[in-house]
Amino acid sequence: MKMTILRLLLAAAVLAAVSTRAADKAVRYEGQPGGKIKIDGTSSVHDWTVETQIIGGFLEVDAAFDADFKAFKKPKVEVSIPIRSLKSGKKPMDTVMQETMKMGEHPKIEYRLIDMSPRPGAEAAKAQFEARGALTVAGVTRTNTMVVTLQHVDAKTIKVTGTAAVKMTDHGMKPPAPALALGLIKTGDDVKLTIEWLTARVEGEKK
Repeated sequence: MKMTILRLLLAAAVLAAVSTRAADKAVRYEGQPGGKIKIDGTSSVHDWTVETQIIGGFLEVDAAFDADFKAFKKPKVEVSIPIRSLKSGKKPMDTVMQETMKMGEHPKIEYRLIDMSPRPGAEAAKAQFEARGALTVAGVTRTNTMVVTLQHVDAKTIKVTGTAAVKMTDHGMKPPAPALALGLIKTGDDVKLTIEWLTARVEGEKK
């Protein structure tokens, strides 16, 4: 009798562990074409913009959170952007930007989420969050905070949008001052990142 009870308890423990693992199973989304990251800045001559549609990385969310953003559990997020893909439409400016961002030594901008908390008014398919992450530019990592919105575009696609203020000097970059015929162009230290990232769910078991 005692052995039967022990076996029942062991079986219940195994089933509970399996159920917990199933509930906690991460759903993985990976970066897809169709998004855009834009960097806006200022200079003594005119404002400037560079942008790219190449956004790599992944978003891993808890299964319950994937079904309903109100069931919050912090996701795992990593993003990478090739600096070479950032374009202004003007080759001389692109060259200056690549030199300023030390592309030869550090060819990518990288971001890793550290913490995230929901803001009021979350919906099942769309919600805002306060995100704190590690942003690495030109080989220098700094903590960055921004408000992001997660939205289920459809059953298999999540769109992440947000904006962040960044200083070049915080990442060891000197704002460029290229020389032209009319003199030096002075570039402002402050830039704004605008993010629109499309991610698609990866089918099958997470590796």
